Amino acid sequence: MLFRGPPAGRMCLILAFLLMAGCAGGGHSRTEPMISGTFQRGLASWYGPSFHGNPTANGEPYDMWGLTAAHRTLPFGTRVLVQSVETGKSVTVRINDRGPFIRGRIIDLSYGAARELAMIGNGTENVSLTILESPSAGSGHMSNGGAASYWVQVGSFTTLTQAVSMQEQLANHYPNIRLTTVDLPSGQWHRVQVGTYPSEEKAKIVAIELEKQFDLDPLLVQGN
Repeated sequence: MLFRGPPAGRMCLILAFLLMAGCAGGGHSRTEPMISGTFQRGLASWYGPSFHGNPTANGEPYDMWGLTAAHRTLPFGTRVLVQSVETGKSVTVRINDRGPFIRGRIIDLSYGAARELAMIGNGTENVSLTILESPSAGSGHMSNGGAASYWVQVGSFTTLTQAVSMQEQLANHYPNIRLTTVDLPSGQWHRVQVGTYPSEEKAKIVAIELEKQFDLDPLLVQGN
């Protein structure tokens, strides 16, 4: 026999052995582990045919078949690995646009990228984002060769009165605030933006202030 001591001693040794075996096995965590190197995790959506050919935020035409995406703050040109939390499917995209405009979503994928994740039918997917490559912070320039400037967009409205109300609410706190109107396939949108800022870092600071003080969900817009 392995244990020759009295019954009580044998029981203590058996319990100790089981305890050590359990520790070696590690057990199962109730919290699902994050994918290694995850930058952000949340809900992804996609946009497609109605925007095909329209200019993206960095000036290039939107190609619904390309592997691109819109993000609120990541620099244009950043390459991001997008992985479905449920299925494990993944796709690498390049950031060339700003969005999503719906609160609670972290990235808007092109139609082609969404197809890679098999999320066209569902419309949205829980994903993790891992940055694979990002341009240097000081390399941002406009397409015409001038230095980049940034606006912080605090809202986009289909009703002009709502946009004006938001503009008036923030005017006492941010003197340089503008309202622009754009015509999109989904209709006319009125955007309220605070700015301008010479660097993405300074614009991010203002975006964080707006989010905390006014419970907004701002995004960065590069342009004049």
